[in-house]
Amino acid sequence: NLWLARGTPRAWLEQGRKISVKNAPTHFGTVDFEIVSDADHGRILATLKMPSRHAATPVWLRLRHPSAAPIRGVTVNGRDYPDFDPTREIVKLHNLAGNVSVEARY
Repeated sequence: NLWLARGTPRAWLEQGRKISVKNAPTHFGTVDFEIVSDADHGRILATLKMPSRHAATPVWLRLRHPSAAPIRGVTVNGRDYPDFDPTREIVKLHNLAGNVSVEARY
């Protein structure tokens, strides 16, 4: 599995904050991602450029709400997405390539 933002401190995702990673080398190829918090309005947004050398399935994206609110719903590329774990704050991304947009709702 490829983990993204696994150890992110909650304070890094307070309202209006952003995390940006470019050209991060992984076993699966380079990956880019950006996470932007809109926690005051109950959402955290992430955009990813999936690695292309080897398929990473699943890619686990951890989105930690600053006040530990559980994830209530997720959309991936604008569609409802069922594979998330609200207890562990993880969205499990399967069989996705290229640019991916994720919205977690709290």
